[in-house]
Amino acid sequence: MKTRSKMTSDENRMTNDGRLRCSGLVLLAMFCLLGTAWGYEVHFGQTRVQVDGVEEAQWEDLRSMLMDQLTLNGSGPAAEPLADDLAFFVRQHFIREGWPDAETAWKMEKGGIHLTVTPGNAVRVGTVTLKGEMPLPEEELKMYLMKPALEREGVDKKLPQWVEADMQQGAGLVQRRLRAEGYLNAETLLLPAPTAGVDMRRDLTLEIKPGPKFVFGQASIIGAPTELEKLTQAEMTEAGGTPFNEARVQQIQQRLDSICAERGWLHAATTADYTLGKSGGTVDVVFRMQAGERVRISCVTTHESFSRGAKRVLLAKFKPLRGQIYEAAEADFFFKQALDTGMFSLLDTQVLPDNGKMAAGDLRITGEETKPVTVGFEPGFDTFLGPQFGVTYKNTNWRDTGNTLAAELSYSMAGPVGFVSLTNPAVLNSQHSATTRFALEQFNRFEYDRIGTALNFDVSRRLDHALSYSVFIGTTANTVNSKVLTLKQTGPTNYSLVNLGANVMYDRRDSQVLPKKGWYVSGRVESSTDALGSGVSFLRSDLRGAWYIPITKKFRFATGAELATIQGAAAEKIPIDSRVFNGGPYSVRSFGQRELGPVTPGGTPLGGTSALFASAEFSYEIMANFEFAVFGDIGSLAQGNNSTPLSYSSDFRQAIGAGLRYHLPFGPIRIDYGHNPSRRTGEQSGFLHVTVGFAF
Repeated sequence: MKTRSKMTSDENRMTNDGRLRCSGLVLLAMFCLLGTAWGYEVHFGQTRVQVDGVEEAQWEDLRSMLMDQLTLNGSGPAAEPLADDLAFFVRQHFIREGWPDAETAWKMEKGGIHLTVTPGNAVRVGTVTLKGEMPLPEEELKMYLMKPALEREGVDKKLPQWVEADMQQGAGLVQRRLRAEGYLNAETLLLPAPTAGVDMRRDLTLEIKPGPKFVFGQASIIGAPTELEKLTQAEMTEAGGTPFNEARVQQIQQRLDSICAERGWLHAATTADYTLGKSGGTVDVVFRMQAGERVRISCVTTHESFSRGAKRVLLAKFKPLRGQIYEAAEADFFFKQALDTGMFSLLDTQVLPDNGKMAAGDLRITGEETKPVTVGFEPGFDTFLGPQFGVTYKNTNWRDTGNTLAAELSYSMAGPVGFVSLTNPAVLNSQHSATTRFALEQFNRFEYDRIGTALNFDVSRRLDHALSYSVFIGTTANTVNSKVLTLKQTGPTNYSLVNLGANVMYDRRDSQVLPKKGWYVSGRVESSTDALGSGVSFLRSDLRGAWYIPITKKFRFATGAELATIQGAAAEKIPIDSRVFNGGPYSVRSFGQRELGPVTPGGTPLGGTSALFASAEFSYEIMANFEFAVFGDIGSLAQGNNSTPLSYSSDFRQAIGAGLRYHLPFGPIRIDYGHNPSRRTGEQSGFLHVTVGFAF
């Protein structure tokens, strides 16, 4: 809406009073634009209609009605007959919406029509009564009847406004609910009473005639593929004895077609035959299926809008489907593999006949790529490293090859860390991905300072939804300096290692970052060999697992355990940061990070050669994404020697505690306090942990 104002000579002088008047005019113009002080406007051709006395929530429907009337009138100029007609229709609109005393006045203005609405008092819904046979609970039927009225924006839940359209829609919902329960001939009749009383209430009576009830009798299927007989027959068994209605029949047809499509019969079509009796009762249904030919994927094609690198990755990820019978679960696995590369914000697949051959499928991939280059700043905090800040760079399609180039530089209380990595998500156009990573790190959290460099190369593959593995080789060079610790405490101070190993994981959790049910087990073996004569050589193995059990929708139980061992060397022959540790937010939580076990007087954990850990936790979702948890942990740490490199300590330490979790897309922010029930000299009574991720 446009407004114009004339300026007097006094105002043009811009005195203080003039400035106030100008500000007032600006505010009035703003109110006009917002449709508050001066109402709303609608334009069509040469006609402008301004409407006052209308609330914002009422305007959209009213505007639509006015536009319809103006369209019928044509594009000519405004005239008095049109103004009178518009006033009449506006008044009728308000009466239908629950203002029986509404009045609308009109007047002609230069360039248009000005309508002023006086709504009067709104009619409220009074007593609601249901009349007739009640095959369902009365309160449930009332809820459906009042649902449209109660869902209006800003409604008074105790005294909702009477709107004829809402009442009729609610009566229709009651009828549909009855028919969904098998009362196919159900009828409802709205019987409103006259408005009465100064409070403008109108009582409502709904007459219900449910009629006879129909239920599924014998359901059978003809023409289903032999491979799907058990699945399709299960649908038939489930239908027997349930309320009969056409929507349920169509739902079963769609489910049968879906069962076929998920297993390669993409062109299956199902029809249903049945006869309804006049007095209700059981209805026998025969489902007739025409499965057609089973589709085999003959080729995979990508949309031309994808970049060269994206096409390479997509064709490699979906390559195993070529020549295979289409299976939805199998296709979904490779679909997720492609999304996990981070290259795509949206992907969609569709199987179409290949050159008109119904049994040959062309798997066509469409979608959108993510913005390849991102730069981020990552502040953070945890109780071990303290405040942290990092800068990250990522290019998910480096030089249009489909490879991902990433770099990060971060700083914490332990010192700076930086790395550069290059990941090929489809090595030699296969399902394997490979990552080369170079890192620099300084660690000075305790009574020593370590500076290290590392170069690693790993190849990984996910074999199916649950099983994955990786193999890796790398080299690292480190220098340790300390003015306090002895050589026995630090281990070798200048050492270079060549590391060779493998990881295996079997994961049946519903989510890797926010699991609520399922379990996983993972294993890692790593051999570290002396590279430059430092005499360091050992074998490390780690086994870890967890089980998540939902008890109710908001209440769950979880338990986890870990075993870590080093063989081939005593603790004092192993570099201090390569040893096994226990204690912290991911193990026994009554201790600080690494602090369960031998600690120097200055607070430096010395670690060992084997560690055990087990935990149990109950958590309850207080509100959406916010949980309260109680837990118990137990663990031990042992220091082996040359004669007994594999030994476990029977000196188990405990933690009991509670915590809070707030779930975010990348995992929970976790605050835990673990109490030490068997505190010893020099130990704290407990420890507070702030970190990200589950404990196990």
